[in-house]
Amino acid sequence: MKKGLVIILFLIFLIGIYFITSHSDPPVPNVTTNNKIVPTAPASYCWNGLLRAECVDTISPPEIIKHHNLKPIVVSAEAKIKVEFKTEPLKDTLRASIWIQDQPSESAVINHHFLTAPKEKGVYIFDFFASWGKGDANYVFVIEVQ
Repeated sequence: MKKGLVIILFLIFLIGIYFITSHSDPPVPNVTTNNKIVPTAPASYCWNGLLRAECVDTISPPEIIKHHNLKPIVVSAEAKIKVEFKTEPLKDTLRASIWIQDQPSESAVINHHFLTAPKEKGVYIFDFFASWGKGDANYVFVIEVQ
């Protein structure tokens, strides 16, 4: 009887550890260009974890850049910027837009996880979005084309 109780308590303990340590936040992106890491900041998301589900609506991408004090990564015109995640997003859900001077400008083309920097010199903010089975998330980063 005592042995059975110990086994049951041990199983409850293991299940508790699993729930406590289970990942319940959106995946973190890895953004790079020319072997340089491009710092990103999280934006709005909705995510369903094992113990909680939440939606977070954030400030605009330019304000997120200011809030997180992200500095532009200098790139050349039409540089390739790779966006990847450890957990692959659902097919055809990776999308992006580009902000020019604090205004949303247009959709940005993502081709096989690659964005292309604009031709013109300037500072550009990218806002990108992806979906997974547990939810979706937006992220932002800033570059300077020289």
